[in-house]
Amino acid sequence: MKHIYALIAALMVGTASFAQLPDGSIAPDFTATDINGVEHNLYDLLDEGKKVIVDFSATWCGPCWSYHTSGVFEELYEEYGPDGTDELRIFFIEADDTTTDEDLHGTGTATQGDWVTGTTYPIIDNGGSIFDDYAGAYYPTIYTICPNRVLTESGQASADEHHAIFSANDCAAASLPNDPALLGYTGGTTACPGEPVNLSVDMMNLGLDNLTAATIEVSAGGSSILSYNWMGQLETYGITNVDLGTATFDADTNFDITITSSDDNNVNNTSMGAVELATDATSLIHVEIMVDNWPEEIGWSITDDMGSAVEAVAPGSIAGAAGDVFEWWVSVPATGCYAFEITDAYGDGINGSIWGSNDGYCTVKSYNDDIVYISTIYDYNGSYGYEAESAGMSVTSVNVGVEEQTLSDVTRVFPNPFVDQTNLQFTTAEAAEASLVVYNLVGEQVINDNLGTLPAGEHNHVLDFNGVTAGIYLVTLNAGGQTTTMRVTLK
Repeated sequence: MKHIYALIAALMVGTASFAQLPDGSIAPDFTATDINGVEHNLYDLLDEGKKVIVDFSATWCGPCWSYHTSGVFEELYEEYGPDGTDELRIFFIEADDTTTDEDLHGTGTATQGDWVTGTTYPIIDNGGSIFDDYAGAYYPTIYTICPNRVLTESGQASADEHHAIFSANDCAAASLPNDPALLGYTGGTTACPGEPVNLSVDMMNLGLDNLTAATIEVSAGGSSILSYNWMGQLETYGITNVDLGTATFDADTNFDITITSSDDNNVNNTSMGAVELATDATSLIHVEIMVDNWPEEIGWSITDDMGSAVEAVAPGSIAGAAGDVFEWWVSVPATGCYAFEITDAYGDGINGSIWGSNDGYCTVKSYNDDIVYISTIYDYNGSYGYEAESAGMSVTSVNVGVEEQTLSDVTRVFPNPFVDQTNLQFTTAEAAEASLVVYNLVGEQVINDNLGTLPAGEHNHVLDFNGVTAGIYLVTLNAGGQTTTMRVTLK
């Protein structure tokens, strides 16, 4: 549903950035046949040294139509296309597969006009799958793709601005025999004291000859951290992830990654990386999330230093309404280095205000045995979007954990007050029989649910008050031999 809102937003503003592939990403390859029956393959064109502009649009999109009829692409195609300098290709990709051929020709019901007449560059219809491969979120989305497969979201730029992008030195086709380039750091970003961090980097061969060797050094403040001699066989425009080795850090550190072996072009030999020191924490972790209108997009995990999940909530697992607050208590099993990660399947975080919903939040904190606050591991206020964010924790002491807490410590009702329905969330340390009874203030039962035998873990039960008179009620939960009672308000 949010995707529809994204398209509506595009009608109003035409520019934004959500789950789109970020600048510097490698463009996914595609093969497609245009409306004249001609087949095109992106990587074949890039291998010929062509620069490619792809315009993802929809026939009903107002900003798409305005830009399409501006003449910018016709000007570029005439000067730099096949009948000009022959260095550029442009594709109009109609990416909403629900539109029709009539819409494309301006005679349908979901169109801004005739998109075909006067268009001098190829048009590809039914390009929704290509749009999905590019993580498309709104129309129009316009990318410039260089011969090395690296893309830039050039957007609704002028002809001169487009030309500046695809004529830049870093968008040139391979021309030198030996030209390795570093694309970006891909290693660990969190350091626990004394714990090794894996360092790695993506390297591309921008040379005409196969790349067989390169020396890569990691340094900070002029001091070498490590050096690695890579050997292999990397074809032109090929990419490999180089595992550089491990290093330990005792402070937040920014470092340079540099190809130090000789080559024909040192302009692209350096990348940067950084690690942050993990927050000291206890083993008892509390995760609290307030959701926007799309809770099903949120997922999170806590993993150990081997990447094994201690606790994980997959996208699609959280259900509720905007403003609902969810809590989890997690006990990690031992001291050591752990990482918390939160993800958003759509790529905009819990920044719901951009869609007319509320901004959510996420806090991750550690506590001692008496549930006294110790430290904040992660704190997000919903003011910006993300696809994934992480924070490290260095667990230095082991607490009793949730399994030692009373039922009342791990039970909550939300929302409260509520209309018609609310949620009862609680955690059991082991498999247990569970039941609940709801009483009014004169002791009459209004709900009696036998929940059966529940496995260990977190549980969510919907309390349906439809047909019940508004007022104050008492919810009594029995699980594993423990009982807790909560007061709720039905509006």
